[in-house]
Amino acid sequence: MKKRGLLFLPLLLILVLAGTAFAKEYKEFTVFTGEPLPDYPGSTIVGDIIEEETGVKLIREALVGDLETKVGLMIASGDYPDLVVAAHFTSLLKDAGALLPLNDLIEEHAPNLKRLYANHWDMLTQEDGNVYWLPIQAIPYGPDTSRYPSLAFFMNKRVLKEAGWPVIKTLDEYFGLIEDYMAKHPTIDGEPTIGYITLFDGWRSFATTNVPQHLMGYPNEGEFVPVMQQGRYVVTEYHTSPTAKAYYQKLNEMYNKGVVDPETFIMNYDQYIEKLSSGRVLGTFNQFWQMQEAQNYLLRDNPDSIFVPLPIVIDPLVEERQRDIPYVQPTQGMGITINCKDPVGAIKFLDYLIKEDTQRLLQWGIEGVHYEVDENGLYYRTPEQLELFRDPDWVQNVFGRQYFFNAFPSLRGVDENGNMFFPDTQPHLIYSDSTDSEKEVMDAYGVKSFSDLFNEPIFKKYFPLWTITMPAGSEAHIEETRMKDVLNRYVPELVMSSPEQFESIWANYVKDIKPLMVEQMKVYQEGIDWRMENW
Repeated sequence: MKKRGLLFLPLLLILVLAGTAFAKEYKEFTVFTGEPLPDYPGSTIVGDIIEEETGVKLIREALVGDLETKVGLMIASGDYPDLVVAAHFTSLLKDAGALLPLNDLIEEHAPNLKRLYANHWDMLTQEDGNVYWLPIQAIPYGPDTSRYPSLAFFMNKRVLKEAGWPVIKTLDEYFGLIEDYMAKHPTIDGEPTIGYITLFDGWRSFATTNVPQHLMGYPNEGEFVPVMQQGRYVVTEYHTSPTAKAYYQKLNEMYNKGVVDPETFIMNYDQYIEKLSSGRVLGTFNQFWQMQEAQNYLLRDNPDSIFVPLPIVIDPLVEERQRDIPYVQPTQGMGITINCKDPVGAIKFLDYLIKEDTQRLLQWGIEGVHYEVDENGLYYRTPEQLELFRDPDWVQNVFGRQYFFNAFPSLRGVDENGNMFFPDTQPHLIYSDSTDSEKEVMDAYGVKSFSDLFNEPIFKKYFPLWTITMPAGSEAHIEETRMKDVLNRYVPELVMSSPEQFESIWANYVKDIKPLMVEQMKVYQEGIDWRMENW
């Protein structure tokens, strides 16, 4: 018996070793995307395919707290992840020597990145001739159009439907409708009706403070707007303009009437999304990507309360041009840090993610399972497939797109095969794939997409201004920081003060913020002049 047992041991050892040999070994890369993403579920449809095909597993670090503070702590400690996205603060990492130049890595190991970012290479090249990051989106073959505009004053569908689908254009008309509806319906589904909320959480506060430029008819340019004067774009401030004053004075009036939510300046982003998702908020202003999560929940759970984007301006004489043409953000993106021990493996992974087949997987899914192809080669989804992708929980926890898409190099616009990379921008599907609730609004206004409610965008070669960044540590950068501090201090005061106090607070605000624009405007003007000449 003892001898027989000994004979079995080598066989058992061979089987164990064989199993070990065939177990897949994964490379691991740490990644910080600058977002407060939920934990990765561990297994998703697209995630499992990507891990199997690349042999790469990602260890993700989500943003907790303020992004600028987090970037500062990284720089001070030298503790960098392998892959990093730092949004507006990307240049700080470059200036600190934290990012590897990507030129040689891409030239030698990443043919897809080289090919698909070719149109944007000059924009990405820094003053030393190197490229240090890859923008989140490349547009290699041509732009697209979307079902929703990139930003708007949004209004609850209930309000518009009860009012007979009115065409409203001005801020006064917008709040007039909200006031009328609140008076008739002080509660919705047994809970108090919320007239208007605005987002003021950390860096997301631009959803409140940048609004005056849009009321003046402009798309998102950032903190300043370029105005065409005698054939040249001249950088102009709007934070102390008559439009800004009228906007804050209107919010002050609405706050004192109980229309603006009293919690609007103290709630965080998650609370903002939760309130929007409840169906009892009547209005908000934002960029669509900042409130899309709430819209998706409403489309699924409360379609009568979805938000409708409206082209609101301060005065009927203002020419509305709030839509933008899809663009690349050349001053931010994903970089590989000096702490990455396998930069070749990292760039190969990003090269895999950007190739067309992977982008089709991330956006459309698996052919025959998540989408179909018609006789003309155009992609579409069956009603059953559409239902899956309308469920935000399924998209996040089962399909898993955003864990490999939102902050990583990706493609948008026209695919080389004639389809669109984003399913929601497939022209023949924008209307047909809309929900019944969305179609009811579009039909009422005689449009085939919500973007059609707005005027056509104007092409501007430099666009957008906000992608020009202030040099770290410069007078302009110091001004920029101090100006945001002034906005963060005064805007809640302007809105929540008594009407009698408004004028004195406004005067102090103008006095404090005006001196903090001079050097910024110089940098922006130099940047826009250079772009107009060289791009």
